[in-house]
Amino acid sequence: MRRTFVWRSPPKRMRLASLFLALLVCHSASSQPIDDINELFKWVLELGGEINAVVRHNKDGVRGLFAAKAFVENDVIAAIPAATILNTGSFNDSFAVPTLTVLRELKDRNSRFKPYVDMWPKPDGILNSCNMDLKYAPMWKSAYWEKSVRDWENHLKALLNGDLDADLEYTIKEMVGNDPVTLDDLKYACAISSTRYVSSLRRRRLIMAPIFDMANHVRNCTSTLSAYDRGNYLYFMAGQEIKAGDEICYSYGSLRDDYSVAHYGFLPALEDPPLLSLVDMPGFDPDMPYSHEDAPSDDPFDGTPEELQAEMARLKGIYNVIKSTPDALPPKPKGEDYVYDLMKDLEERRLNSLAYEIQRIAGLLNVKAEL
Repeated sequence: MRRTFVWRSPPKRMRLASLFLALLVCHSASSQPIDDINELFKWVLELGGEINAVVRHNKDGVRGLFAAKAFVENDVIAAIPAATILNTGSFNDSFAVPTLTVLRELKDRNSRFKPYVDMWPKPDGILNSCNMDLKYAPMWKSAYWEKSVRDWENHLKALLNGDLDADLEYTIKEMVGNDPVTLDDLKYACAISSTRYVSSLRRRRLIMAPIFDMANHVRNCTSTLSAYDRGNYLYFMAGQEIKAGDEICYSYGSLRDDYSVAHYGFLPALEDPPLLSLVDMPGFDPDMPYSHEDAPSDDPFDGTPEELQAEMARLKGIYNVIKSTPDALPPKPKGEDYVYDLMKDLEERRLNSLAYEIQRIAGLLNVKAEL
């Protein structure tokens, strides 16, 4: 199964060419339920599935998937029956289809996916550009990412108000009937769907698969998801030996810090040396979609002395703008506000990566870089 996430700020009618699995690390362990995990496992097994893993909170307090036995490469971690997989639309549907599909299941007390729905993070336990509170938007200190958050807010408002009905495959009423729907409902459903669907190229569908979507990100993890192209199962396969009791990972790709926060609501493990944020990369084009299959190169910038000087000046300009931009919100004690802490940590990482790259280029030019 090929995985690609194509991203840009949502246009008037967002089209999703193909999408990358997005698993969210949530704000607190309490918002990632595991009390009902037996019901989910029972449901999957009754429908013919196989699960060789358990779910518990890891050392960071985040819900994760752990090996119930030892695995070697290509062993089946989980066989997920088609009957448990939520079809959230096709590659060519608008952004509203996955959102409204998830909303329908959230609103339906008799949903056949209830064991799966009950395991989704609660509204206070999920974060991405769909549901970020606008008060945090200026903390990006990036016109691109701030616009992204505001665009999602505006598009979901337009969806709620019916302004997009003529352009959509389905309307809210068609999907959920007369159940009352709020903007917060749409933000939550959008965040759930956009952080959990995976693409299936043969079926040309976007799907959400239980069990598998509890595996947390490790950049170089080799575990794989089978092509959903035969039989009635999606297979989550071990990519290497895994000891019984070890946490099972899955790689979401090479994540720049800002991209990870915008889409998944967490900061990935620190890179050494630090990588520039996506928006700070040389040649970054805000009008071009991002694809994990064509991600920015990790190779360090190089060129003629003139090109190196120009790049160093560009990076210094970004660095100085961030440092001189006042904080949009008053300081808060660490641990009081997850989103505030996340955005401040992102800013610190961004400054550190800029400083590192400026100093690296200065070394190539044999000059001193003042910051």
